[in-house]
Amino acid sequence: MKKLLLILLFIANLAQAERSSFDARWKFQLGDVPGAEASTFNDADWRALDIPHDWSIEGEYRKGNPMGGTGGYLPAGIGWYRKTIQVPNDWKGKHVEIAFDGVYMNSTVWANGQELGTRPYGWSSFAYDISRAVDTADSITIAVRVDNDKQPSARWYTGSGIYAHTWIDVKDKVHLARDGVFVRTQANTVNLDAEVRNTTDETRAMDVNVAIVDPSGKTVTSQRNSVIVAPHSNQFSRFELMAPNHLRWDLDSPHLYDAVVTLEADGQTVDMSSTRFGFRDIEWRPATGMWLNGKNVKLQGVCNHQDAGALGAAVPDKILRFRIEQLKAMGCNAIRTAHHPQTPVFYDICDEVGMLVMDEIFDGWKKKAQHDYGRYFFDQWWQRDLSDWMQRDRNHPSVVIWSLGNETGGPIAADLVALCHQLDPTRPVTSGHSGSQWMDVFGVNGSSEKVGWFENLNSDRVFIGTENTHTWQVRGYYRTNTWYRDGGPDVNEAVHEIPDLTKTEVFTHDWIDDADRGHRKQVFNSSYDNATVRTTARHNIEQLRDIPQFAGSFRWTGHDYIGEASYVHGGWPFRAFMGGAIDLANFEKDLFYLYQSQWTETPMVHILPHWTHPTIQEGTPIPVWVYSNCAEVELLVDGKSLGKQRPGTRWNEMQCEWMIPWTPGELRAIGYRGGKKVAQTMIRTADAPSKFTLSVDGEPLTSVGKDIVQVRVTTTDADGETYPYGENRTFFKVIGPGRIRALDNGSPVDVEPHHKADSRIAFYGLTRAYVEATGQPGDIALVASGILGEKKQITSSEVSIETQVLALRGNIPSLDVEVFYTTNGETPTPDSTPYTDAFSVPLGTTVKALVMVDGKPLQALHERFAVDEGFVWNEPSGTTSTSRPGSEQAEDATLNGAKIKSQGQGFHGKGFIDFGQSRGGYAEWYQENDGDVRQAKLVIRYSGKHPKQPGRLIQLSVNDQVVKERLLLPNAANWGRDWRTVDVPIRLQRGANTIRLTTVENGGMYIDEISID
Repeated sequence: MKKLLLILLFIANLAQAERSSFDARWKFQLGDVPGAEASTFNDADWRALDIPHDWSIEGEYRKGNPMGGTGGYLPAGIGWYRKTIQVPNDWKGKHVEIAFDGVYMNSTVWANGQELGTRPYGWSSFAYDISRAVDTADSITIAVRVDNDKQPSARWYTGSGIYAHTWIDVKDKVHLARDGVFVRTQANTVNLDAEVRNTTDETRAMDVNVAIVDPSGKTVTSQRNSVIVAPHSNQFSRFELMAPNHLRWDLDSPHLYDAVVTLEADGQTVDMSSTRFGFRDIEWRPATGMWLNGKNVKLQGVCNHQDAGALGAAVPDKILRFRIEQLKAMGCNAIRTAHHPQTPVFYDICDEVGMLVMDEIFDGWKKKAQHDYGRYFFDQWWQRDLSDWMQRDRNHPSVVIWSLGNETGGPIAADLVALCHQLDPTRPVTSGHSGSQWMDVFGVNGSSEKVGWFENLNSDRVFIGTENTHTWQVRGYYRTNTWYRDGGPDVNEAVHEIPDLTKTEVFTHDWIDDADRGHRKQVFNSSYDNATVRTTARHNIEQLRDIPQFAGSFRWTGHDYIGEASYVHGGWPFRAFMGGAIDLANFEKDLFYLYQSQWTETPMVHILPHWTHPTIQEGTPIPVWVYSNCAEVELLVDGKSLGKQRPGTRWNEMQCEWMIPWTPGELRAIGYRGGKKVAQTMIRTADAPSKFTLSVDGEPLTSVGKDIVQVRVTTTDADGETYPYGENRTFFKVIGPGRIRALDNGSPVDVEPHHKADSRIAFYGLTRAYVEATGQPGDIALVASGILGEKKQITSSEVSIETQVLALRGNIPSLDVEVFYTTNGETPTPDSTPYTDAFSVPLGTTVKALVMVDGKPLQALHERFAVDEGFVWNEPSGTTSTSRPGSEQAEDATLNGAKIKSQGQGFHGKGFIDFGQSRGGYAEWYQENDGDVRQAKLVIRYSGKHPKQPGRLIQLSVNDQVVKERLLLPNAANWGRDWRTVDVPIRLQRGANTIRLTTVENGGMYIDEISID
């Protein structure tokens, strides 16, 4: 309370020193608009919106969008923002800045037509001085041009636009510099540097006062210095203070203090800054890793990008907090900001909840994506961007280590590290296996997962697995046979052997028929923790726990993210990377509960898989796993106990496992500690879908103002049991001052638009609706309706129509709901059949329904039931071709001067490429190497015959360097039927690699695929 009164008193007496949000009421126009920087430009017909904003996520997924699979097939381009305000009189004569927390990317800002500057990096926070425009005009127009046109501009989805908060800062002409307060602690000692900036023409004598305020608002110590600041210069004032009986910041009790710095002239306060910090002592030891406040703490981490599924890069603060707290509930205690800084509010939340941060700034120090920052801007801008980043984030107690790059390299690393040490000598510096010889802490990505890594690890430095481990899974999808991305131990000696759970595959359903797969990689991955690159999540957990030198591990990733869908998952319609413990829509996967069982103490049990298997023959043994942190777990089948098991400590014993003959019924798991029941969970076999439930995940809507809430829609049977294959469409309507912000379901292959949508199909039984309160007063309710039934009628031909109402603010409205439907394709009216109870329809039927509320049409529903709808239930027959593990199809390459053909025999995939008579035509593939720099063998599969020569010549380039100027592809027996291979040694760098085959004569051989051995 004292702290609040102090701040309120300051604001009341010093209105000239203030920070105010600048987020509301911008104008936006997609596309380049000449002259839009002028204050006289007419933007009356532009769209009105609030910041933060991401225009890419508002667009449609399309295979031809320039972001491609790298960016999740969303649109990019150029956009303009404008905002005009009246200049308050008390701003005149002050120092006024406009601040941007994040704009992606290449932003140029104008004030009343005067260009203020350009910032190319999309992940930097920055500010501009607009004092001159404020002093010379009664109104000010801010115009921002954002250029994200060249694509791909990163190797993952970035979003486009002003995706983070904006601010107006009004201060005296002599003030504390932006990010000019630097706080360090050791034990109970606070060292603080305050940078005073003088923008006047006169030398100024100033008093600088520092007060340390504890979490209760009490000032525990203070100190005053005097400084003389020359005209148009900056001067530092340094302090050392003692805080007796201080409370430490740690993971379980993240106590936060404030350093209140007051700047005075002639006894009058002219500026004040309040900087949050925490007392925490950190030590890094090569043999044992990180010590926090005298306790050895393993970094149980994840990597995360900026986007949040349907919300894109403009993640509301409330949803961001939910995601961070969700990871905390999983047992995660650290996040790596891969591979770019997050928005400032991210670090504030991590401070508050007790989440450690590996703060990372760059992906590459040179080109990695075709049109990225590393290619165009790094050399000129890295010092500015790195300095701004570190000065912005270095006071956060959550930030415990800096990371400078990811799978990149070059001698520039020495300069990067030197600047880091200069700006912050208190934290170590690492990287994701980049310039490792210069790093304080040795950080390694995927290669640290391989067999024998720790046996050969030197002990001279702290070691962190910066991307460790890589396992992939789709929520609700299961396979009992092990899957490896690059082939198993028989073809890759670096891969740990993971036994199959059953000799032959148990599960039969899939997302698509094998024959319709566009690429061999277009597969869903199992939630049993048996779909991997090199090893399992369980093995990684065991290593982290038991190897003292293993300081921390950051799995790839915490949440699924949009993008990186082509190389990893075979491309369209895959739009996202599915390596998270939580999916795109913030729904937890089974993997979430594995980590919770190993990293948390509150008693829990979790059963997998679900127990609804309509096409599995009764009696088929199914591996039932239970994750639990209890001492013992008992499993009951239809009330009959199968006995108790103790979760083990070895990786393959962490789950309790029973092989249970499949039959419909109930599974119940009970966790015991000290012989007492402390946790239990139950699942039952569900009948056909006929209902759904609505609930809110996280905090509800606030009682007033603008806000957002996330609604979960769960498909159930008539008894309320979750139907795990639910895929019916839910239709939404908001009653009251609210709107649908976005819809999602967590599916990596659902490419319906998220925005301006009123319906979404379910994905494995769940759908997500993000609902916003628009700011007006009044009750808000969500109406959700759907036509429910099995799409392919595997067990039932019954159809139900459901309408549910959920109060989001205030009371549930009293609604008179009537539903009318048709089954003959006609549009229903109030004269159509009234819905009273479930009914049967034959396959091939489209059911349509009209939902009437209080006598007026509210929703029009539709659902089709047919053999070509929904999930596939046939036994998978294998991949689409006999292509090698790690092969890349030529038809999926970036092509120039080549055409895709499919008239032939024996080719792999969907086709092959024909260069025709093109000279200089090329095919280029992107290859991700998440292991060490290595020598590899490139295998080119081709067909063709030169009538007069021994073969055809082609040029091979790797990472823009020519490897073979004239590589001979010897003649095959014919064109398009006889396929041969040629092997070429190449060198792969860490991270992004591009491989290009270019014709050097008039045409070239047919190219079918390449593969890396």
